[in-house]
Amino acid sequence: MIRTRNFRQDFKWIQPASSDHFYADPFIIKGTDGEILILFEDFLINEHYGNISLMTLDRELNITNIKVLLDTGSHLSFPFIFREDDRIYIFPESVRSGKLSCYRFDPVLKTLIHLGDIMDANLYDPAILKFEDKYWLFGSVFERRRDYKLHIFVSESITGPYIPHRGNPVRNGLNGTRAAGDFIEVDGNIYRPAQNCAVEYGESITLNRITALDEKRFSEEPYMTIRVNRRNMQENGIHNIHTLNVCDDLIVIDGLKWTFSVKEQWKNFIRNRRLMRQSLAQINPED
Repeated sequence: MIRTRNFRQDFKWIQPASSDHFYADPFIIKGTDGEILILFEDFLINEHYGNISLMTLDRELNITNIKVLLDTGSHLSFPFIFREDDRIYIFPESVRSGKLSCYRFDPVLKTLIHLGDIMDANLYDPAILKFEDKYWLFGSVFERRRDYKLHIFVSESITGPYIPHRGNPVRNGLNGTRAAGDFIEVDGNIYRPAQNCAVEYGESITLNRITALDEKRFSEEPYMTIRVNRRNMQENGIHNIHTLNVCDDLIVIDGLKWTFSVKEQWKNFIRNRRLMRQSLAQINPED
């Protein structure tokens, strides 16, 4: 994909189990016996928050199991995976809690072990790159004026402590700032997938090539745009993508598809009726 700058679109799309869920932010782990493990955000629409779930696929990409890995009662997403010394670390986004936590994934038991909190920070889509024997933590801050600002932190250890980069924020804007997946290394170059939300959220992915990174400097340049061909009937109505990850010969992305659900529309109608009655009761308590 990177060498040819050609984004192939012969993907097999996996639909959520029901209309009151949506799946996003997929990351891949190659399991035993040819299994493919996908960690992802499972957003519960009625509860209005996401947990981290695990989807197991066979070699033909058929689902064999789905289970919840982590549910804190507060929104979780973007389960970033970092592999080192035969260990698999998971750093899920938990911006509402104000903390970034580290977990170790057990590939045999398929469970998460909490190792501790790394830092107090409201970071969207944290991603870690090991470069020149240092760990570089990238994360975005979202401001009220609808603008993302990219911050970098550096450490001698995967679990910290992390020191802010001198150039923070190293870039800002709605296109090419907030992470859209793990770093990709090809032919000695490091590429950073980032979201393009300039027109709409998850419009496409901008793949940036990092050109400089040390304690004082950071620079990158746009390399290619990754988007779904909305006119391609094989995309089954997919309009946008906002996460891309690679593991060996596999690529996983998430796609946005609008659907009309009578069930959800009826739920919204009942919910709005209840809210209206509560408001009227507050205005006219005697009635």
